[in-house]
Amino acid sequence: MRSFRQLLFGMFIFATCCITFGKNDTTTEESSVETTIPAKMKITSWNDMPFSGLVKENGTWVGKGYAFYLLELLSSKLNFTYTIVPPKQHVLGNSQNGILNLLYEKKVDMAVAFLPILPELREYCTFSTTLQQSELTVLMKRPIESATGSGLLAPFNTMVWLLVLASVLSMGPIIYIFAMFRRKLWNEPDIENYSIFSCVWFVYICALKQGATMKAMTDPTRILFATWWIFILILTSFYTANLTAFLTKPQFTLPINSVQDIMRKGYKWVTYKGRTLDFLLSHVHYAEELRILNATKWVGPHITAYDYPINDIYKTMEKNRLFLGETHFLQSLIFEDYINKTRQHLMHQKRCTYVIMPNAILVTNKAFAFPLNSTLEKPFNKELMTLVESGIIKHEKLKNLPIAQICPLDLQSKERRLSLVDLSLTFEVVVVGYAIAILIFILEIAIRWMANSYKRRRKIDRWYDHTSFCCKWKRRSNDSVIPRLMYTTKNQLFDKRINLQKINMRPSYSNIAQQKKHSINGREYYIVMDRSGDQRLIPIRTPSAFLFQYTA
Repeated sequence: MRSFRQLLFGMFIFATCCITFGKNDTTTEESSVETTIPAKMKITSWNDMPFSGLVKENGTWVGKGYAFYLLELLSSKLNFTYTIVPPKQHVLGNSQNGILNLLYEKKVDMAVAFLPILPELREYCTFSTTLQQSELTVLMKRPIESATGSGLLAPFNTMVWLLVLASVLSMGPIIYIFAMFRRKLWNEPDIENYSIFSCVWFVYICALKQGATMKAMTDPTRILFATWWIFILILTSFYTANLTAFLTKPQFTLPINSVQDIMRKGYKWVTYKGRTLDFLLSHVHYAEELRILNATKWVGPHITAYDYPINDIYKTMEKNRLFLGETHFLQSLIFEDYINKTRQHLMHQKRCTYVIMPNAILVTNKAFAFPLNSTLEKPFNKELMTLVESGIIKHEKLKNLPIAQICPLDLQSKERRLSLVDLSLTFEVVVVGYAIAILIFILEIAIRWMANSYKRRRKIDRWYDHTSFCCKWKRRSNDSVIPRLMYTTKNQLFDKRINLQKINMRPSYSNIAQQKKHSINGREYYIVMDRSGDQRLIPIRTPSAFLFQYTA
């Protein structure tokens, strides 16, 4: 029993010593923390409102924005004061200039600004715990119409349109095959003798809900026709209902939703000089990721008015260019523009002049920065972690913004009027239809002209053959046979009707009687020799034959 009491007393003494030792360690750690933070610190920052800003009041630099709100909380908690040392250039820079130069040369104790945490910057400084996640997106002038294009294709998606097209193309041959097999099996060639073209045309005009001249004489064909009519009825009913819903309440979309859209549509963009995006584009490490933006970058001045850049940004928007910036800053910019236009008593549709692309093109973490090997990093990170976990930073960011969404993508306007964009496909169909009809008309004229030319050539070739055959008779020694009798200047009897009395030819009646009859192009002729030695064709059983013998 005595040994048990001694054991309990020893455990009590051990526990007391451990508690006392722990308190001494905590006191020592807290005292060491307090000793590592100087009573007066030098800090730097840059103009990046609403996150941070520098304003000179009564000859002294004063900080503004969310970063200095956090700095005031840290100053009251850790008992220190600070003076602001502004950089010569409000850019990230490097070891030679910018805010990184002050940290690299240890001219300041801390940078109170929301700087991007990038691997390339760690050779100049170290970062605190992450304060927020920044999204880089696009600000553009609000387009007048939605980027969905024509609304005539909106009721159905691509798969439905492909299936409808497949049905229209396959139904005509199916009707033709059924009708052909039925004629073969029942040996009824005169019943439903449809051609493939007539079946395809029937399916097409039924799809447009027009009348047809084809008549179904048998039950299988009637069932096929009824099936197609029911299919078209259901399809057109759904299409009409969805088209009405789309045109009365469409979903507004933007022409740009990704970096690829910026490159494909050839948009020019502007951003801050020397800030996050411009810094990344100048480094090889990010060349593959942001190479598309380099291909479409606007060759011209950047935004360099960091203290109040709103006017330069508005000028960029008026030139139909894009501004790439942080999402929260762009929301604040749109809200300020909305308030100013509301005070001018403008209409609701004209208050939301700008719109933000909903997708982000780059996401980075942001934090405060310290010089390399700084002893302030550990105590400040502990306090900053508490502020982040308590939601103070998030609350401060949303405090100056309304609860409702500012100028959303779809303004939900009650008035809806159809515009040219909604019916653009209709006009395109009309223009394409007229163009195809004109081309087919020209093609028909060309085919008709070629067919007539071919017939004329065939007729002339047959005439050549008959002429060369008929011209084989007794020749005079000094006479030559004229094989192409029709094309001599004096012998155009078949080309056109001419006055035979004006032709100087007087063959004798005896010569006519001695000649043989020859059939040329379905008519009978005498071939005689006139006084000049030329060959003549004398038609038989026509008044010209009798007139010829009296004039000979």
